[in-house]
Amino acid sequence: MFNIYSREDLLKIGFKSVGKATLVSKDARFFSVQGELGDGVRIDAFSILTGHILLGKNVHVSPFCFLGGTGGTIRMGPHSGLSTHVSVFTKSADYSKQTLDAPKLTGNVSIGNHSIVGSGSTVMPGSKIGKNASLGCNCVIQGSVPAGSIIVSRGTGLVTLSKRAAPPK
Repeated sequence: MFNIYSREDLLKIGFKSVGKATLVSKDARFFSVQGELGDGVRIDAFSILTGHILLGKNVHVSPFCFLGGTGGTIRMGPHSGLSTHVSVFTKSADYSKQTLDAPKLTGNVSIGNHSIVGSGSTVMPGSKIGKNASLGCNCVIQGSVPAGSIIVSRGTGLVTLSKRAAPPK
C-alpha cells in the first residue's frame, strides 16, 4: 500500500499510540476515534472506525469493515483479523423490544488472539470471541464464543464444528 497514513497522521486522528510498521490506508475513514494501534496493524481501504478501538500486534482489518466503538471498547488481540464486510458494534438498537426507541444495547467487544471473523459477519455489543476461534462467513455473534471454536452459519443458526488446535508458540 502506497497511499498510507504516517504515524503522525494517525496520532492526530486520535490514536493514543501507534506501533511500528503500521499500514493504514488513507481510504479508511475515522470518526471521533480514540485508542491504540499495535505493531504491524493493517487497516485496508474503505473501512470505517469510530469510537474506542484497541488493536493488538499484527491485527488485520480487511476492506469494507465497520468498527463502532461508541457504546464501549472494541479490543482485538494480537494476530487476529476481520475479513471483508465485517461489522463490530458496541451499541445497537434492541430489536427484541416492541419499539425502536427502547434503550440501546451497549457493551465492550473482545476478539481473542489468533482469532478470525469471516466475511459478512456481525459481532454484536457485549460479545466475547475467545482465543484461536474461527468464525465462518455471515455469522451473527451475540454473547460468547469459546476459545478454539470453529463456528459456521447455516440457515437454522450457528453451528460449532470443532475446536482448532492452538497456534504454534
